[in-house]
Amino acid sequence: MNIDLLEDLSLPTYTAIPFLERLEGAAHQEKIDLMEAMLLMATYPRKVTSEIIKRCVGEDTLAYLFLHLRNQDLRD
Repeated sequence: MNIDLLEDLSLPTYTAIPFLERLEGAAHQEKIDLMEAMLLMATYPRKVTSEIIKRCVGEDTLAYLFLHLRNQDLRD
C-alpha cells in the first residue's frame, strides 16, 4: 500500500466515494431515497440514524464508522 496516496485522502472525501458509487448503480426511486438521506445527513445531522448512514454508504465499514462517530459527537 502506498502511504503517500493515503495522506491526501481525508475521511470526509472517503465517505463521498461510497455515496457516489451507490448513486451510480441505483434505480430511479432508489436514487431519490439516497439523495434524501444524504441531504438529511447534511442539513439535520442530529436526526440521522444508523440505518440512514448504512443506506448511504452501503457496506463501506470505514465510511459508516466515521459518519456514525461524527453524528454521535453532534448529539453529545
